[in-house]
Amino acid sequence: MALSLLCDEHIPYPVIEGLKRRGIEAKAVQEVGLQSAEDGAIIEVALREGWIIYTRDADFLRHHSAGIKHAGIFYHHPLAYSIGGCIRRLVLACEAFSAEEMQNSVKFL
Repeated sequence: MALSLLCDEHIPYPVIEGLKRRGIEAKAVQEVGLQSAEDGAIIEVALREGWIIYTRDADFLRHHSAGIKHAGIFYHHPLAYSIGGCIRRLVLACEAFSAEEMQNSVKFL
């Protein structure tokens, strides 16, 4: 099953559009009514819907370390990559991992 991404509100829109153009189902939190939502609400909705969270917010790593269940997290530092670099790494990650492998895990891009 292909991975679906829920992109945190700090992910640049061109990254989300680039993912969509490459066949990745990617939604911004704003598209699903979660703009300015608490991290816990985002995690809860993503888990229920089976969406992998894509974020550059280290708070999600703390939630993971605290044992909060989630469908999976893709993370990288905010200054790590260009827009094109983000897209390339996410496309590869979506091809490399299954939903089962992502369950309650963090993958650092």
